[in-house]
Amino acid sequence: MSAAPPDSPFRRHLFFVAGYDAMTTDEHHRVFTRELARFAEVWGIAAKADGAPRVLRTGATWTARSHGPGWNTETRFEVLGWDDLVRADMNRSRWSHLWGTMRALGDMVATGTIIRYFRTSHRYGIFFCLTYLVLAAIWAAAAGLGWLTTHALAPFVSRWLIGTVFAANGQTGKWLAIAAGILVALAVGTLLVRLLNKRLRLRQSLDLAEFSVDFVRDRHPALGERITAFADRVRAVAAFGGVDEIVLAGHSLGAMHVVSLIARALRDEPDLGAKIPVRILTLGSTTAKFALHPAGERLRGASRTVFKAKAIGWTEYQARDDIVSFYKVDPVTLGRIADGDASRRPLVRRVAIRAMLTPATYARFRWDVMRLHCQFFLANDQRAPFDFYAFVCAPVPYDTLVGSPEGPLAVFAADGGLLAPEAARQQKGA
Repeated sequence: MSAAPPDSPFRRHLFFVAGYDAMTTDEHHRVFTRELARFAEVWGIAAKADGAPRVLRTGATWTARSHGPGWNTETRFEVLGWDDLVRADMNRSRWSHLWGTMRALGDMVATGTIIRYFRTSHRYGIFFCLTYLVLAAIWAAAAGLGWLTTHALAPFVSRWLIGTVFAANGQTGKWLAIAAGILVALAVGTLLVRLLNKRLRLRQSLDLAEFSVDFVRDRHPALGERITAFADRVRAVAAFGGVDEIVLAGHSLGAMHVVSLIARALRDEPDLGAKIPVRILTLGSTTAKFALHPAGERLRGASRTVFKAKAIGWTEYQARDDIVSFYKVDPVTLGRIADGDASRRPLVRRVAIRAMLTPATYARFRWDVMRLHCQFFLANDQRAPFDFYAFVCAPVPYDTLVGSPEGPLAVFAADGGLLAPEAARQQKGA
């Protein structure tokens, strides 16, 4: 462990790259402030974030200061933002969304990528198909109601037409009933989609599938430019110094962006991480979803580049409770991970989201797969072997936090002090 006395804080710069989400940097700051307070309460420390974020070309940054008995930490937290690209994706016309969804699904089927998902992680395969199955169920139910409407109205419409000029044509009542059934099916289907869209994030899931195909096929030049800008920003921070370590955390799809930007930075600066420790933290990663696509060689190459850079530490946290990510899958080789192998690179730590939440909270979100997926970058309800905000606040190096399966439980005492402060100070001075 590495602790610092109150007059000499442990300093880190933590970059965060979110997944496919339209959250602005201001919204990230509000979430950060709220979750930091929760972390402080759970772990018995004091922590506070700056009042307002400072806007940068690549996102926004602010400082979090935390302290406990005999230690204090100063962390510059920086969001590498690409939410504007996500919003542009989401705000396209309805017909563009429909065409994009059909094209993406056709691509995934034609290339056999969906089959690879099931072979690698049947849980992720189920998640990928879930949105399409829900939509199919919605429109099947709507079509059923339309069919019932047609058969229920047909005799009434036919009797109603008796005595009119349309009575001579026996098919008129039938076609009117069919038209009414179609209108009912369209209305019910549209209503159900709108009602369930926000709760189940249906449109976001469809957009994500379309984005994923375009990204893996390198059809997002703006995103490529953004990742290059991210890499330049990380290299600038590393060159400036003034911190004890640099941590890059990527959640969900953001994990792939973190790997990509580090690979890009290493191309321009092969010695990255030699002067100041640079560490990667991938959380609920969906890196494999791109690597498993036949067109994903560019992204598979990025993972191999980072894997070979021994100066760059890389730890991935996975959870069985999280079906949105690839559990027990190596993000580089895409093979299955054997239990108990703590010497592998990247280091993979398996944690339980259930252990991070109170039983009541877990029961509340049990079937909300996206909420459980997002727990990786939120503070816990209770102490557990993983808490994202430990990487923000703890006065110990990243390597200490990930070095033990107990994580922050092996760092913080009940009163918010350190369990081995003397050993921590010696490590910091080494």
